[in-house]
Amino acid sequence: MTLTSASVRVVLLEQKERTRRCSKAEIERIIQESKLEIISLDSKIDALVGRDSQLSEAQISSLIGLHDSQRACVLALKYIASPIYGLPVELLVEIFEHAIEDETHIRDVYRITQVCSDWREIAHRTPRLWTRLLKIGLCTEQSGEGLKAWLSRSAPLPLRICFIRQRHDFRDVNRGTWEEALKAAPRFHAFKFYSASETPSAAGLGNALPIPYESTMPVFTAPRLRKLTLKHVGAPVQVVVPWTQLTELTLRCNWPEATFEVLSRCANLITASITFRGFEWSLPAAKHNLPIRFRQLHALTLCLKSDTHPLDHLSTPVLQKLQLALESQRFTVAHLTEFQLRAPNITSLEITKPSALTSTNLITIVRHAPSLTHLKLTQCDNCFNDNLIRALHYYDDVPPLAPCLHDLFVCNDRVMDFDEEVLAGMLASRWWSDTEFAADPVLPPVTRWTRVELQFELGFFLRHHFGTRFTDIVKDIPSHVLIHSKEPVREYVYF
Repeated sequence: MTLTSASVRVVLLEQKERTRRCSKAEIERIIQESKLEIISLDSKIDALVGRDSQLSEAQISSLIGLHDSQRACVLALKYIASPIYGLPVELLVEIFEHAIEDETHIRDVYRITQVCSDWREIAHRTPRLWTRLLKIGLCTEQSGEGLKAWLSRSAPLPLRICFIRQRHDFRDVNRGTWEEALKAAPRFHAFKFYSASETPSAAGLGNALPIPYESTMPVFTAPRLRKLTLKHVGAPVQVVVPWTQLTELTLRCNWPEATFEVLSRCANLITASITFRGFEWSLPAAKHNLPIRFRQLHALTLCLKSDTHPLDHLSTPVLQKLQLALESQRFTVAHLTEFQLRAPNITSLEITKPSALTSTNLITIVRHAPSLTHLKLTQCDNCFNDNLIRALHYYDDVPPLAPCLHDLFVCNDRVMDFDEEVLAGMLASRWWSDTEFAADPVLPPVTRWTRVELQFELGFFLRHHFGTRFTDIVKDIPSHVLIHSKEPVREYVYF
């Protein structure tokens, strides 16, 4: 017999049945017997080679067939006796999962299925190997058969799907791909929708001129859908999903109208991340619906790259975590403090690139968050200075700023505008050891630090290292609580 993948699979099935009750030692013995038989057959073939007779040719052909059969048996038996073949299926599946990377999961899982028929069978009947984020190009010309097979192998588990729209509307959508994907919509748990480019607009004209689309995205039901990501969404909104059941939303849009239209439909959000881009356009015509009230929203991330003031139009009474990237030049502290009055329970505040805020503004913001426990400041070069640091310093008999604050992260990449001793004094004022607390068990009016991380870049990938005076003042704060660079700055010579 000529060895082919099909013939080896047949032999493998035969040998599995043959050795079903054999120990590994017995299988090894059978392998050795087959190897000896192969050597014997080689000798017989060599003895017949060179003889000119039809009988010799027939004998050689018969012996070669037996030789190939024994080789196939040896290959099959070696596989059966290999350590990985003896692994429990559950452990093998765990190994498969660790071998599959998120970014290359399609290629990785198909590679696993090509190793052998056993692995392919195990992979095909393990749905969780087929449930990582699946990116689907809506305008590709590929057949939907591959997508159909993939989705069937993931059943019945929830799915994470990302649709990528290469054009601005749905006129060129591959209907086969689209319809096949929507068959699995009842299992959608996380749904991402990206346009390959931003929707054209009349930027700079002071208003939005939506492009009239000939078709819109079909309505579909997805009872499991909880997470939605939309990027480069046009106005009016073409994506039709079950908005009210969403608990997590990520939205990036150039159109304030579209953004507020989406937000007004998502009444049950728990987590939201919104990016406002473009210019100061008019807000939705239905202004009587503002502010939009979110009764369950616990975490909100806002990236403001336009002069729109969305905080003026949001009400989040149970909000606990607020992240702000303030790249807008016209953002003022009043917009945030008014919002804080409607969100009195914020415990975690993160501010990035607040180009229009001063340290006095930041003090006001912190004062309007009396329950604040976590404060993260990134590239707040205009805010993090001696004025803010002194305001955070705890003094006896003085009502403290942010009395619950115990986690502080500061990362700046420009020249530092503060005195190291002032910073060290503030940190030390909000710290006491277990021994000190045992000696005076009266609870102080401020919470002790649990973590402080300080990162100050000097440029050219160099990090600022605090001097000995700073380290002397904060020496009692453990290194796992206060994280900063202590080594002296090295001198670099550039050629």
